[in-house]
Order: sequence, then structure tokens, then C-alpha cells
Amino acid sequence: MALPKNIRPEYSTTLPSSGKRIKYQPFTVREEKVLVLAAESNDADEVTNAISNVLSNCISSPADLKITELALFDIEYLFLKTRAKSAGETIDVNVTDPNDSTFSTECTINIDKIGVKKDKNHTDLIDLSEKLHVKMRYPDISFFNEGIDLASITSQISLIARCISQIISVTEDGEEVVDSSEVQVNEMEEWLESLTTEQFKKVADFFSTMPKLSHTVTAKNTNTGEDFSVTLEGLQDFF
Repeated sequence: MALPKNIRPEYSTTLPSSGKRIKYQPFTVREEKVLVLAAESNDADEVTNAISNVLSNCISSPADLKITELALFDIEYLFLKTRAKSAGETIDVNVTDPNDSTFSTECTINIDKIGVKKDKNHTDLIDLSEKLHVKMRYPDISFFNEGIDLASITSQISLIARCISQIISVTEDGEEVVDSSEVQVNEMEEWLESLTTEQFKKVADFFSTMPKLSHTVTAKNTNTGEDFSVTLEGLQDFF
């Protein structure tokens, strides 16, 4: 006699980037095992692959949704929502007092309180001039390991070159659109280097204002008796 097939419950939420309705199921024990083994490996690539594969298995609708094409903050949000239905509605994190590095404490966070914060002035279409515009795309899961590095001009150029979707120029004959798939990364980097400092800053600001998974926790430093706050951002702070 065949063993009965287990039917997982189904939940729904919306993608922060688009508002598209998503249906998802909790992790199975097999998928939980994959995540635990990936975390224990301390291998960033294994963790990234595990998150991508597990989410692909847990999202039931729409059937054609590709995890690798989602914005990183969408993936982080979906992972936490799925985890909440799989392993409990709370998560424990260690936080350190930013004013006293010798003090750390564990805080319990309700996952439903963690959300994607948006800047009302954020846009993915950047006007460099009246006749030159850049269409951006959000960093995807390939950025999970390395993060969003804006520390230097070199890292900013590299990051932006990978996240430009289109360059749009307005001519007398209409719009000319250059898709990033038609251009080598080194060519895109050289083009970015030709921008003025003001134009480049406009593009770089796309990353500082884009939606991000964020949650602020407040705790008490028992050594000083003072409260402190720490803002957690990105899945790595919660994983």
C-alpha cells in the first residue's frame, strides 16, 4: 500500500517590488535540512543556492515565477515569510550595542513585523539630462554573497554596470534604446566613467534609496542601564 501524500497548507502575500500576488507553502523537512546543511557549511554559495532552490519549491503560484529574476529584497522578504510559516513566527538574533561593543544580547523578533521599507522618492528611471535616461534593475540573488558595495568609486562603477537595464537617448527621430544585454560589462563601465560627477551620483543614489528589508530592534544594555537601537538590514542579518 502506498503511503498517503501530505498536502501542505498554502498562504499568500505580495511581492514588495511589484505588488504581484504570490502563493507559497511552508518548508518540508527535506528543505529545512538543505538550509541547515548550507548554513553549517559556512559556504556563501551553498547558502545562496539553498535559498534559491527552497523558494522555488515552496512558491506554488505563479507557476512561471523565476527566483533568479527577482529583486534581492523580494527574495529576502519571501524567504522570511516562508520561514515564519515553517519554523515559527519569531526569530532570535544577537545584537551588539553600537556604543559599547563589549555588550551583546539576544532579541526575539516577530517575523511579521519585518518588512521592506520604501523611499517615496525612489525611482528606477533616472534622468541624466533632458535627452539621456537610464533604466535600472534591482540587484538579484547573485548579490546575496557580496552585498551592495558602495564603499569606493571603483565598486560603485562595477555595481552600477551590472544593474543598468537600458540606456535611453532622445533624438530628433525618437528614442534610441540600448539594452544592457547588447553591451559588454567593461563597455558599460567605460560609459559610466564618461558621466559627470553629478550624473553619476544620480545613478548611485538608486541603491541608497531602493527598497530594503529592514527592522529596528531596541534593547537595554544591562552594563550601562541605557537603551540602544540597532537596525537590521538584509537577509544575512536574520539568517
